[in-house]
Amino acid sequence: MSSFIFVSPDFPHINVNLVEHLAESGVRVLGIGDAEFEGLDHRLKESLTEYYRVSSLDNYDEVYRGVAFLNYKYGKPSRLDSNNSYWLAQDAQLRLDFNIPGINWGASDADSLEIAREAGLPVGSPAGQILSWDAFIGADREVLFEGVTEWPAESSTEYTYRTVSPIPPLLARLGRSVAEALRAKLTFLHVQVAFAPGTSPHIIRISRSAPPAFTLDMHDFAQNRDVYQVFASSIASLDPLLTPEVPEAGSESKIAVYASRQDSASYRLQATEVEAKWGERIRMVERNPVQYRQGMGDTFCIAVTDTNEEADEFVADVTDREANGSKEAQRTAEEASPAPDETAVLTPIT
Repeated sequence: MSSFIFVSPDFPHINVNLVEHLAESGVRVLGIGDAEFEGLDHRLKESLTEYYRVSSLDNYDEVYRGVAFLNYKYGKPSRLDSNNSYWLAQDAQLRLDFNIPGINWGASDADSLEIAREAGLPVGSPAGQILSWDAFIGADREVLFEGVTEWPAESSTEYTYRTVSPIPPLLARLGRSVAEALRAKLTFLHVQVAFAPGTSPHIIRISRSAPPAFTLDMHDFAQNRDVYQVFASSIASLDPLLTPEVPEAGSESKIAVYASRQDSASYRLQATEVEAKWGERIRMVERNPVQYRQGMGDTFCIAVTDTNEEADEFVADVTDREANGSKEAQRTAEEASPAPDETAVLTPIT
């Protein structure tokens, strides 16, 4: 039975889905992290065969001992990964030290960007509109999944971004050129490209990890495809005893749009009104992990639309504030009389 050592299986949050899909595909998943086991998502607890806790993932000696323990107990793992750009260099060193398949050099974002530069690809500084090519590369270096995301040029009070459909040919060419330059294999790639007026598009970031936050879910919804299973099936296929199928790409792609709210603000439309208007087109409503809230809102929802015009309308419905701006101002205007329902706060879908 093949084993996958997942470093930091609880963060970023999408790692929970990746671990769960791996386990459901027949892969033995072993976790190493610095979070208390009791505090892990229940799906992680059910999907991990074993969890080795360290006091800090920044302590390489501790993490090394964790890998050594799991290697001794379960045999040499087929893969080791964190899906976190912060840990990519450490992942590579662990693979090198334990002779685990996978890249063991040039794994950091900075290294990847330099490799692209040396390959003659356009590399520059952040400016203007930013799009990313998000992909998963299979065992034969083929692109098994790809999508494009449009990111906000600057932070705003209510964070919002969206996927792009159809995929711009230029982004597809640049992304595939990066994958070729990196000789990428069995890895996610997140390639950010800046489009500034008067200049040619240029690459500003390359990460051998999935796109941040809930972007994989957005591609999942937009393409009507289980992107997590694309990853899990590719890893499981390394075991000759496992024969999982990689989900095929759909015939059409829509637009998935993320829009957020802050708990301290009051909005033009109450959450019940947003949900009544957009109905089943809203695919996810969640409270953001604490680490994301300052930059990406306290609560967010993701909807699927057919056009950018519809996406703009959805964003306005979620993020347009009332004229008084904040709940505190609203309470003052209403003589500090609390509303019976906090209906401006989106209710997570369960």
